[in-house]
Amino acid sequence: MNSKAGSWPRSIGIVVIGIVAPASVLPLASAQSAVDIGVQLDRGEDLGQNFGTLFEARTKDGKFVLGAGFLGLYNTYYRSDRHTVHFFIRPAGGARKHTMGELPRPGKLAGAYLFSRDGTLYAADADVHAWNESEGRWNEEAPNQRHRTRVANGMLVFDGSQVEFNGERMLTGPAQGRYSHFYYAQSHLFFYHTYWAEQRGYRAYTADRAGYSKLYACPWRNGEGPIDLAKAVVLTVPTVGEIPFAYGQLRGDVLTCSNIGGLYAFDGNRWRTVLDGDLNTSYQVYSMLNFHDKLLMGQYPTGELFEFNGETVTHLEGWPPRMDGVRGSAREAQSTTIYGGQLYVGVWPWGELWRYHPGTKDWNLAKRMFDHPAPTEKTTHPYENECAALGVVSNQWGQRVTSLVASGPSLMVSTSAKWPCKWEPKFDFVGRDKWKAYGTVSRLTVPGHLSAPLAWTEGTTELRFTVSDAGIAIIQDGNVAARTEATNALSSEIASMTGLTDITWGAGVYGAFGGSKLDGELRPAAHR
Repeated sequence: MNSKAGSWPRSIGIVVIGIVAPASVLPLASAQSAVDIGVQLDRGEDLGQNFGTLFEARTKDGKFVLGAGFLGLYNTYYRSDRHTVHFFIRPAGGARKHTMGELPRPGKLAGAYLFSRDGTLYAADADVHAWNESEGRWNEEAPNQRHRTRVANGMLVFDGSQVEFNGERMLTGPAQGRYSHFYYAQSHLFFYHTYWAEQRGYRAYTADRAGYSKLYACPWRNGEGPIDLAKAVVLTVPTVGEIPFAYGQLRGDVLTCSNIGGLYAFDGNRWRTVLDGDLNTSYQVYSMLNFHDKLLMGQYPTGELFEFNGETVTHLEGWPPRMDGVRGSAREAQSTTIYGGQLYVGVWPWGELWRYHPGTKDWNLAKRMFDHPAPTEKTTHPYENECAALGVVSNQWGQRVTSLVASGPSLMVSTSAKWPCKWEPKFDFVGRDKWKAYGTVSRLTVPGHLSAPLAWTEGTTELRFTVSDAGIAIIQDGNVAARTEATNALSSEIASMTGLTDITWGAGVYGAFGGSKLDGELRPAAHR
């Protein structure tokens, strides 16, 4: 156990207790249950920590792995919802086939970024829209919806350089420069303070009067009132203008990597530089994801993942591979997530969506999110020659997989050009209709996954994860948080499913458990 300040308290045990199903879940009683796992969870004080894995188990015949937990994930611009729990049934020996369909386009630009909060899916370009599933359309939302973090039952709102919590001002903007890129974790609010002075452009820091970028770690807890900057631990980073694309956490450390390649870690008391940035070398991290006992980082220009173990960073070559027929340079692993118990990675510039199976340790190309142009090694980016002929940025019509958001039973996937730009007639080479592949939101579904936002509780909350011939359900304190019907293929798997063995509490694909207390039980399945 890590004893550093800001580390997580743990008490993990296994208890077998009898639970009577409340009336709100009695309809499940008629189903033929194959699995019924109960969890008594105390998340402790909400300090912005990742809550990690609840359990993982294997069926006795070794054919399937089941697990549940909370994502520790930050994809470019947006943090995943820490209060959404994910439950999966994964074949031990291979991958299921997926289905995919498209939602209506959320905006008019050639790009969109997704995030979710409290069960609602949002899409952002210049504007913000919320997806209404029952009406099948996007509804316009306030712009500051994109910069919010739930803390217990309250909401931190980041608006420009200001921070509010439940309508009360916690932080006011600085006298010079601006605050940006906020992140709350391990009882500290993190942000960058940038002051350009009279110059523009990245440059080495010399003195505050000539401009600076400072990285703040400000102690703050729910109920403490406004943030006291006098208590902040501040790091002046080497390059004026450094900003992050992602934050992450590992065993009490909070990490951020700047667009100059500086990787900085805060242990609750002090900052340390894990990797030095270099103005002359491209090294950018677009995503951070807790995966088992490591923190994975999606990097440019390799388009591969790097692994942080708490001390050092290792390049995971071939994670993921590259699609046949394209160059291996200027690639970017922009988005990552865990869905269906597997690791997914979205890669620029050819819009590749890769999937990794932790059991077989195999990568496969789940889908290229664009059907044009044909892959080629003659150029690094799609439409590069056409852009050059127009005198515009040569990689403007490169293809991003911007976001991967697990929502209900599905994985929501969004795309973009280099930025969410406006299509113009001069870009006819992309196609008057084909350009709309940029800025799409697709729904990828693999049987055997379910996500559900949980209500916050002070103290213990009781969760149940059930698998039956009727489908999969997540139940919190007697109320069904989410349920999905079993497909024909999944139904046959469930029908043959044997009992569980090798159940592990508090460790698995979502990383180490980060709450206060976890007690689990494998309940007897209904008679089959």
